[in-house]
Amino acid sequence: MGTLFDQPERNHRRVTDSELDAFLSDAVKLAKKHSINVAEVIKAKGVLELERRNDLYVNNGDSFDEQMSGFGEILQEMVSTLEDLRNELSSKD
Repeated sequence: MGTLFDQPERNHRRVTDSELDAFLSDAVKLAKKHSINVAEVIKAKGVLELERRNDLYVNNGDSFDEQMSGFGEILQEMVSTLEDLRNELSSKD
């Protein structure tokens, strides 16, 4: 998983004609195996894709939470440092 300051370039995935051909061939085989039509196989694949999307959404939220926690820690350190400086300056007066 990439982090805020070390994010790899995203892989913009494209579907090729050969991948589509393989998918449709598999869909035809599955339709025959389960005695359903190809449209139902494709619809089932869509349901699985929705599950995958939900899982990715949750994973993205986890990464975001970790990064926000890191920001919070940095801000707390900055506030602490500023308070220490203010206390030092106040004690010199």
